[in-house]
Amino acid sequence: MSRLIESIKLEDGIFHRLNYHQARVDRSLEDLFPLKSELNLYNALSLQQYPKNGLFKCRVVYELKVEFIQFLPYRPQYSQSLKVVYDHSIDYAYKYEDRNRINELFEHRQFCDDVLIVKNGFVTDASYSNIVFFDGFCWVTPDKPLLKGTMRQFLLEAAEIKEAPIRVQDVSSFKSFRLVNAMHGFDGPEIEVSKIVL
Repeated sequence: MSRLIESIKLEDGIFHRLNYHQARVDRSLEDLFPLKSELNLYNALSLQQYPKNGLFKCRVVYELKVEFIQFLPYRPQYSQSLKVVYDHSIDYAYKYEDRNRINELFEHRQFCDDVLIVKNGFVTDASYSNIVFFDGFCWVTPDKPLLKGTMRQFLLEAAEIKEAPIRVQDVSSFKSFRLVNAMHGFDGPEIEVSKIVL
């Protein structure tokens, strides 16, 4: 089984939404290694010499214990177009280090910046982000994502977005979309759905 990862936003010495990352670690370990492990991100990160200025992606690789932690300088880059790709068997319910299948799908983006993965007729995620659609009144995210991201969960609990089943044929009924993940939240560009290529 592949190791697991958490990608945490570190900005000017502050770890963002660490409680959401801890909750996902807890769920993953409980499902995959029941009664075998407990991992405390707060403790693991407190032992590190980490940057106090600037924006970094903190990458925690773990299994039964933390394997290693990296701090990678980060500059936000936003995809402006998505190519719809289909995979009816893909499974990424846990944030595995092994992203081979997602990377293979990404290679089919053609002239677009990223892919939008459809599974069994339902919209899921882009390759590195959850997607949120705007219908003119509210923001809606697919209720069947490949991975339940920490920013997605934060926005759901804050009632800034809601979830609903979204079929690929429903995409054209929305006005725009945003891509969200742990590193860039709800303040990224709002993009017209015409930039999603079927």
